[in-house]
Amino acid sequence: MSAGDRIAVPPVTADAVGGTATPRPEQEPGLSVVAASQQAGAGAVVAGFGLIAVGALAGWMIWRSGASAAKIQPKDTTGVFLTLLVFAAAVERILEPFSRWLPGRAAEAALSQTVTDVNSRVNGPTEADREAVTAATAKVARAKANRTIVAWGLASGLATVASSAGGFYVLHAVAGGDWNGVAVWVDAVVTGVMVGSGTKPLHDLITRAQNGPPSP
Repeated sequence: MSAGDRIAVPPVTADAVGGTATPRPEQEPGLSVVAASQQAGAGAVVAGFGLIAVGALAGWMIWRSGASAAKIQPKDTTGVFLTLLVFAAAVERILEPFSRWLPGRAAEAALSQTVTDVNSRVNGPTEADREAVTAATAKVARAKANRTIVAWGLASGLATVASSAGGFYVLHAVAGGDWNGVAVWVDAVVTGVMVGSGTKPLHDLITRAQNGPPSP
């Protein structure tokens, strides 16, 4: 490998509520490292479901105290879908400013510093440099998976509380106001998980709409 070779890794961008650190596909000529997808760590999984549990407990307490609003009953399934869409958009925007504290920032900074250090070598990258960048890129991929799980739990927990307080329960909205198949606080958890699971795709859609069509 010649002295002019440089390690090129995809620039890392931080998604908002989706909470992912996503390598872009564009790369400069040179040594490129692409990390395989990683599974989220056990701590992130526990944190994600813990946040949902906290939201469920808060939703139950709101229901138990009688502070819940009257049930929102859209006229048809289209109204239910539109309400879910607005609900998910609101949660996505509320959580966006807090995405900077989600997992992944340290791993992204470490990868950037590693690449900078390697590219500053006069004699070009070595095999050890290649391995260092590979390891750093793998850590970013793991951080991406962790961030996704934690962001999902946070969004679902918040949406559960909002569902219980605001009176929008997706199962009751679809089945009818007189349906009592499950308790409303359980329906609030179901609604929260549905809304929380929809914030990441919605965020991607909003981002693409704001950025306009990709350059040819």
